[in-house]
Amino acid sequence: MRRMLLVALLVLVSLGGAALSGHAPDAAGTAAPGADPIKVRVELTQGRVDEVRHTVQISMHNDGPAKLVVQQIELRAPSFKGVGPVKADAWLPPGGLQVDVPVAYGTGICTGDDLHPRAAAATVALRVQTENGQVSDVQVPLATPNPMLDKFLAIDCQQAYLDRQATFTFGPWTHLPSGWVQGTVVVHRTGFKGTITLQEFVGSILLEVLPTPLREATPKPYGVLPPGTGELKIPIIVDGERCTPHALAEIKKPYVFPAWVSLDGGPLLYTELKITDAEVAAFKPVIDACAAGHTQM
Repeated sequence: MRRMLLVALLVLVSLGGAALSGHAPDAAGTAAPGADPIKVRVELTQGRVDEVRHTVQISMHNDGPAKLVVQQIELRAPSFKGVGPVKADAWLPPGGLQVDVPVAYGTGICTGDDLHPRAAAATVALRVQTENGQVSDVQVPLATPNPMLDKFLAIDCQQAYLDRQATFTFGPWTHLPSGWVQGTVVVHRTGFKGTITLQEFVGSILLEVLPTPLREATPKPYGVLPPGTGELKIPIIVDGERCTPHALAEIKKPYVFPAWVSLDGGPLLYTELKITDAEVAAFKPVIDACAAGHTQM
């Protein structure tokens, strides 16, 4: 069965002159006499940690009989900027064992207000050393269209579009005797002239964020900024009710607070409430208390 969320390509790369083979820096890319062709499979995957770090894993499999060393790897994606080659020193034993190398995919290049752009054709560039010491540069094309790169580009372009319309941030904080903190979610108009609806926002994996005074019973949408009004403030409370040993073990996204917005009643658009040093400082005692409560003997 075709695996979901994997952009996979089986590449049979022969240094003896296959169509996808590269060339050595100082000579034609050819294998030693009698050597077996290099057979490499490349998969583009992303885990939860990668989402936070804005990276992907280049997963490589050596299906040939000879040992390989990938010295350098690069995701060459023209629809993204801000990345370059990564030194790898990744040993690929024969037999198809998967070896992962994390690489950044950069920031999406967005033009206009297209919220569903298609990423341009991309390749994975490998610098491979064979057992005889020969080094060759290989270009491995990824499938086009590419659902994973399309998704990354759409996320960046949607966020860039929303940033031109309004900002979604937190307001000043008040520390409560309970150890919780009280503040506001602020919607500030920056460009859009019509109605901005903040349908909902939610907490992170550790911190619960709820409107007050009704908390979970608050009806949706949480707030509406009508035309002619520049700013909307929604009172909130942040507590550690989500703090569990499991949540502490999954603390990869302690400060990611999703929100859903619509413009003039259009489709819901995903964004995240912006975090500054003030939020990190305000939330730290809540997280510290959570951690202490689950690590005491």
